[in-house]
Amino acid sequence: QTNGTSDNYGILFNSSANNNIVTANNITTGGTSINNYGIYLYSSSNSNSITSNTIQTNGTSSNYGIYLSSSSNGNSLISNNISARGTSVYNYGIFIYLSSNNSLISNNISTRGTSASLNDYGIYLYSSSNNNLTSNTVSTNGVSANHGIYLSSSSNNTLTSNAISTNGTDSNYGIWLDSSSNSNSLTSNNISTRGTLDYNYGIFVYLSSNNSITSN
Repeated sequence: QTNGTSDNYGILFNSSANNNIVTANNITTGGTSINNYGIYLYSSSNSNSITSNTIQTNGTSSNYGIYLSSSSNGNSLISNNISARGTSVYNYGIFIYLSSNNSLISNNISTRGTSASLNDYGIYLYSSSNNNLTSNTVSTNGVSANHGIYLSSSSNNTLTSNAISTNGTDSNYGIWLDSSSNSNSLTSNNISTRGTLDYNYGIFVYLSSNNSITSN
């Protein structure tokens, strides 16, 4: 358990940490300022197995359950239970940044921020390709701007049989393909968006091409 002011890490793999197994850990980070990470793989940390961990991030803002950064490729994230519940902006269950060929399978992810200006993301891919997202359960229940699965400039990813629920007041997105997120495959996902005001979308595609959306 880490509860400092900012930059709290439950487990940090720092640069080229490869072929590690992280299993059945109970991790809580709850800093009073920014940047709380449950598990952070930084810079070319490849082929790690992260399985069956329970992760809670409850800091004020910028909470990340699992963060893969900067060419952290070929990792397996399986059956983790993740809760991101900050009181201000930006809660992420799993964040994949500039990383490819990772498998996210059967994770249970919940984000529930309490700020009216919040952005909650179950799974966020930024400039990341060839990742497999299968059979994840994602629930985003912040006040507003809830995103189940969000892809930005991310292509050739496979999203299959995920169960996604977004239940904030407004601006709820089940799956958002944003800004050159091309040639992704979305198949057999179960999506529910239930905001009480405006802007609720099951699947939202913006400036993205050649995606396959089937049997959702």
